Amino acid sequence: MSRKWLVSVALPIEAESAEEAVREYWRYVTELGPDELPAYVSPAGDELQMTAYVTDGVAPLDPEED
Repeated sequence: MSRKWLVSVALPIEAESAEEAVREYWRYVTELGPDELPAYVSPAGDELQMTAYVTDGVAPLDPEED
């Protein structure tokens, strides 16, 4: 049975406009790719169970844990 999941990528971006922020967002996504840029996944309706993933699997939520 399939479940619903929420998957997101969130980046804090400084920009002069929304349009510039979107350009910078896609630049980061393209540069970092799935090996470095974590996607955050949680079961729909239970966002407190969020886990970060990269291509290789689970990634630490705290960058200091590397």
